Amino acid sequence: MLAIEASPYLARMHLAERDRGPSDGSGRSTDELTEEGPALRDAATVAERAAADEVEADKARERFRIGPVPAIDADEVVRAHLAQGELVHALRNRAILRAPGGDAALGYGGTLYLTSRRLIHLGQVVMSVQLTDIVETSLAGERLLLSLRDGEGLSLDVDRPRLLRAEMSEIARGLRR
Repeated sequence: MLAIEASPYLARMHLAERDRGPSDGSGRSTDELTEEGPALRDAATVAERAAADEVEADKARERFRIGPVPAIDADEVVRAHLAQGELVHALRNRAILRAPGGDAALGYGGTLYLTSRRLIHLGQVVMSVQLTDIVETSLAGERLLLSLRDGEGLSLDVDRPRLLRAEMSEIARGLRR
């Protein structure tokens, strides 16, 4: 008969702390048992930022029922690009533009301006698109995706994209009247 020696490899396996439920008998909460790595913390931060952006966008939509999107002072960078009577309503610093035929992997950095007629991106490249030429907007995380009338599309990585989308929608609605 063969003798089986005790081996450390045959020891009973235990669940990792992060996989245990609140009823593991330790008295600690599930949060205390979870090992949060950078990815989970970053995901939680992104989710919190998106939720706050959605709340801001909802509040803005309520304000737009009462009055128009307020104008802000045009800085000297965009002033030279504005047409007569064109107002600036919002801006996003550190906006990354990705356009067809461009460097899709990295995109182009710059500042994005929402005006009373169009979006203007000023930075590594200069781009302008009429708000009336945008037929659809959608979100992918913090990225705003724009489908244009000519079948082309743009992608913008911006801060508070949900609020920007609400502002764009309200201004474009006024242009289509």
